Amino acid sequence: MSAILPQPNEDALKTVKDSGPANILILGGGFGGIAAANTLRRLLPAVHTIAVIDQAPRFYVGAGKTWLMLGERTGAEISAERTVLLEPGVEFLQSEILQLDLPARCVVTAAGQLRWDFLVIALGTVMRQEAVPGLACAHTFYTVEGAERLRPVLADFAQGEIVLLIPKTPYKCPAAPYEAALLLQHFFAERSRSRTVQLSVYTVEGAPMATGGPAMGAFVREALARQSIGFFPQKTVVRVDGQTRRVEFTDGTAAAYDLLMCVPPHEAPAVVRSAGLLGPAGWIPVDPLTMEIKSPTSAGRVFAIGDVTAVPLPGRFKPDAGLSLPKAGVMAETQGEVVAQRIAALVNGTAPVATFDGRGYCFLETGGDTAVKAEGSFFALPHPVMTKQTPSSGQLADKLAWVARHLAPRR
Repeated sequence: MSAILPQPNEDALKTVKDSGPANILILGGGFGGIAAANTLRRLLPAVHTIAVIDQAPRFYVGAGKTWLMLGERTGAEISAERTVLLEPGVEFLQSEILQLDLPARCVVTAAGQLRWDFLVIALGTVMRQEAVPGLACAHTFYTVEGAERLRPVLADFAQGEIVLLIPKTPYKCPAAPYEAALLLQHFFAERSRSRTVQLSVYTVEGAPMATGGPAMGAFVREALARQSIGFFPQKTVVRVDGQTRRVEFTDGTAAAYDLLMCVPPHEAPAVVRSAGLLGPAGWIPVDPLTMEIKSPTSAGRVFAIGDVTAVPLPGRFKPDAGLSLPKAGVMAETQGEVVAQRIAALVNGTAPVATFDGRGYCFLETGGDTAVKAEGSFFALPHPVMTKQTPSSGQLADKLAWVARHLAPRR
């Protein structure tokens, strides 16, 4: 992918360097926010202030929520206090973010007003089951609370139809629903319920993990078929009837269920919408290489990373079907590191050169203590390229190590 990177002139660099200690605010303490803060702290002298603001004190690794719903881990085992995950010298403020004022360079929180010289927006998504009529009755493992509520339900579920519904795109971690289906089937097989429980996935998508390409989609479909998991693509939901336990679709068909699980519709946080930062897709448009927001009020000092952004891809598999970068923690983490390097260069009075290369990976557990690691080059042309290996216990060990690394204390 080729692009002309915006380069600040020498006068601009000197102005930043000579303006005194910089105050850098990072909104959101997820994968991207933590990576940005820790990288900045390692690159900048202590005189410069780095602060992370998040409403919740604990960071949860999303990849562990399937373990939580199956009773294989506790909430404490897939989480850590944000204060211990941040490098010494990074401040953490637990507070709700109420307003963003880019022209005034300030953020209004429940704890007061904070000014910034550089701003990193890493606020992720919010989930709104109520966005689909009747969907509020469904269970979900996409939140910690939802996964914990599911645990006793699944433990007691002995027979019947389970529908796993994906009503809207995009959603974070595109592999997660399919991983959940495979793990659920293994869960019921271990309890001799595989003949009495039927599991089906209904999705608005044309194929699983579509951005990864036809080969990746075919791999997932074959994995589902081998486990006798139904797969029904291109199903747009009209409504869910909780009384009759039916999901109704625009094509006139319906799916009956005894237990309904869903991937909740994802949206950008209201505070970002109120600030006028959202583009037509409903997310923050950014420069794909620098993650600088596309706003006249940015002035080279405002960046957005992770799930709250929309990053269109240069390639596509079908001429009339554009693609966007998947929403995933590994993407947010790399973007956070790139943004931190660019900000540190500006603060230090040098031209920033770090860019995001569109590469990432994900783990998909396939059941039976195996997993597959899929690696993607999403800026590749003429279309994204995703490669994988045969599922193995070694790749599951790699996933476990990846989770452990993100929960390791920094102080």
